[in-house]
Amino acid sequence: MHKYYQLKENNSLKLWETWVIANTIAQSLGWFMAAYLSQTIDKFGNQNTYQVLLLLGTLEGFLLGFAQWLVLRRYIRHASYWIFFTIAGVLISWFMGLTVSAVIGLVYAANLHQNMVTLIEEVALLGAAVGTVIGYAQWLIFQTVNKQAIWWVFANAVAFGLGMVIAFIGAGIDKPLGLNIHASLIAVATGAVMGIVISSITGIVLVWLLKPRLRHYSKYHGGGLC
Repeated sequence: MHKYYQLKENNSLKLWETWVIANTIAQSLGWFMAAYLSQTIDKFGNQNTYQVLLLLGTLEGFLLGFAQWLVLRRYIRHASYWIFFTIAGVLISWFMGLTVSAVIGLVYAANLHQNMVTLIEEVALLGAAVGTVIGYAQWLIFQTVNKQAIWWVFANAVAFGLGMVIAFIGAGIDKPLGLNIHASLIAVATGAVMGIVISSITGIVLVWLLKPRLRHYSKYHGGGLC
């Protein structure tokens, strides 16, 4: 009996670690693309903003959804739909104005000696809105696995609220104009820290919601992830 519960605990830790790694990589790549395409908008003007946002939202949503799918496919039936629902959630949040460019705009406001506490609160609310939209889109899939999956929406709201504050800090770091190596490293590092914070929080809720599936794998697959 002790061995069974030890295997279950190992499965939970393995799932959390895999989730954090996958999301950190996806967020790093996504934030780098956001920084690059933001430069594209500045260079070519607002006439291409719609197309750039559509491309960025699709790419970012795909990266995040695909990375998460690689983890969830072992536990959720028809998990491939997770990718499409994640893309939809990211696109909706982008076209609602809940974008990286909004965070950058708040950074400029900070440079105008706005109240920093107020700005951080606004960024956190912005992130919570993003997390709510994405979390709700994914909940439409998750609810078929666990009836308590509504907590997934709240977890994403909290996680993205904190993650967007990190993005705000990263965007405010002094760096040269343009996307050179220095700026690229800052963008990737910002995305990585965001990914670690966001996925660490959502990963805890993920493990809790998938606990019955983890018990199944512990019993029938010797504690390993198949």
